[in-house]
Amino acid sequence: MSDIGRKADLAPADGTLLIALMDWSQIASDFTADGSLRDIYICGTSMDDWVCVWAVLTAESSSLEFTIDGEPRMPPAVTEVFMLSRAHSVCASYKLGQQRLNCHFFCEEEIEFDLDPRDVVGLDEAKQLAEFMKSVGRATSKKVRLTPENEVGSTIARYEPATDEVVWRPTLD
Repeated sequence: MSDIGRKADLAPADGTLLIALMDWSQIASDFTADGSLRDIYICGTSMDDWVCVWAVLTAESSSLEFTIDGEPRMPPAVTEVFMLSRAHSVCASYKLGQQRLNCHFFCEEEIEFDLDPRDVVGLDEAKQLAEFMKSVGRATSKKVRLTPENEVGSTIARYEPATDEVVWRPTLD
């Protein structure tokens, strides 16, 4: 058994798993292809939070693709994205290894990314996803949730700013 598997045996009795204790066999079912996406949510956001997340996304320009009405074009600021979204289809697609996290800029009060669960094929991808959640959570100082599609209240994993940890299958929100 790998170190990760042995450490997972020491997980808290409440059924949660910390990122450092992840065991793929315990979380793989969360990424079973079922025709739906998975969503990452940061709720209760403002334009200031969007600016912080935009800085994370644009820090490595080769990882971000931005389209307006399907045509590649990088806006200089996230505030411009919201102005454009009133009349155009906008999408930021952030490459995270083989994963693509897509953001459609629906509203200022909630930051949402979607991802195809088929792109999370093992522990390495799950760790990349958890590190992304940490990055945007640290940038905003807010909880970040990974959920089934459109189910903000049904949490698969959650970043906690108070502990700076990602917890898989948290029992309490």
